[in-house]
Amino acid sequence: MNRDPVVVVRQGTELFVATQREGDHTFRCSIVESYAPEGEASNCRIVSEGFEGGTCLQAQTDAYDYARRLYPTVADQMKKPPYLIWNGPNLAS
Repeated sequence: MNRDPVVVVRQGTELFVATQREGDHTFRCSIVESYAPEGEASNCRIVSEGFEGGTCLQAQTDAYDYARRLYPTVADQMKKPPYLIWNGPNLAS
């Protein structure tokens, strides 16, 4: 899986920005928290979604700005965009 964490929120929990291309000129991002206890499979949850932009960088920057407000205690440690393209977790059961 091609994932690039934005920041470690707390032990075992990483924050990611999932990015998808929609159509010719639209990108959509979601903020995803991934918790992976040592030796176990990761559990993902979508924290927020719907960040759109005409470019990948624009959509990722909007998600990054929102993530900084959601997680102020680790905001200064967050990696700035651009991020690797990751479509997000497969949450279908």
